[in-house]
Amino acid sequence: MVTQLKPKNPTLEELIPRFTTRPGLAPRSREYYNNILAKFLWYARTQGWPTDLSLITREHIRDFLDYVAREKYRWPESPRSWYRLASPATVHHYGVVVKGFFNWAEAEEYIEGNPCLRFRPPSPHYKEVKPYSDEEVQAMLQQCEADARFGFHFLGLRNKTIISLFIDTGLRLAELADIRLSDLDPRLQQIQVVGKGAKMRVVPISGEARKALRHYLEIRPPGGDRLWQTSAGQPLSAYSIQIMIQRLKRRAGIRGGGGPHCFRHYFATRYLENGGDLNTLRLLLGHSTLAMVLKYSRYIDVKKALAGHQQFSPLDSLLRGNNYHRQSNNGWGWQRREK
Repeated sequence: MVTQLKPKNPTLEELIPRFTTRPGLAPRSREYYNNILAKFLWYARTQGWPTDLSLITREHIRDFLDYVAREKYRWPESPRSWYRLASPATVHHYGVVVKGFFNWAEAEEYIEGNPCLRFRPPSPHYKEVKPYSDEEVQAMLQQCEADARFGFHFLGLRNKTIISLFIDTGLRLAELADIRLSDLDPRLQQIQVVGKGAKMRVVPISGEARKALRHYLEIRPPGGDRLWQTSAGQPLSAYSIQIMIQRLKRRAGIRGGGGPHCFRHYFATRYLENGGDLNTLRLLLGHSTLAMVLKYSRYIDVKKALAGHQQFSPLDSLLRGNNYHRQSNNGWGWQRREK
């Protein structure tokens, strides 16, 4: 093993590769850190920041995050679809990565003073949870079944299996796309998943999803360890799954927004509605804390409050009698807002 000598006056150019190639990082995390810190380095060069890392201050970091937040055309090489203002969540994640980098530099004794010591990244202002409705999920599954019956047997069954596993497991897009045949339990009752931070967990597969998976495996082209394939036997990427879902939604007549992650929200909210507990849900979703899971709990509480108001409205009881109870069409009085 070759020991790297510590540079005397470390620079961003020297330390960023050391930070992103340190042992224990998952490949996706490595790529994620490289992407953000490369932009941090580009901005530092354009602004003429000091090359010595120890001379970078909290004001430099705030200046960078302000640039990310306010500049519509931020980076020299960006797809046209990125030409829009960054969301608060994006700015927050940039701040978290930069802070993590300087915390590491201090812990490894590359610098003595940490500019991020009392620095808090901007609030992410995460959007409220918006799962798909039951009607939307049914429409997508029915469209897959129609495709399978009328000329696109492989695509219909494969896409139905993908949707079914999203709904039944709550997996993230990258987690589902990366499933290998070797990750499947021989009886198709469990999947071994590598999540964020290279954390491994096991998620169960229930009856209907298991049935769909069996049917797909019967017609899957042979060869390779990647579970999801095209009809030509090529691996299916996460991006291809994302595009497939958008096309499927349009063909199923679904006008609302949302992508693969809305299936994760659907799984979590329906799991709690059906009586599941918060900590078990946390383990199934692969969260280290209850913070995100509590958002799903608050979503359920709001739905109950809306339904309770419809059922126990004081004005309706006054004018129509105490025995009057109005039931909503979807059971809980919740209307999904269309875009």
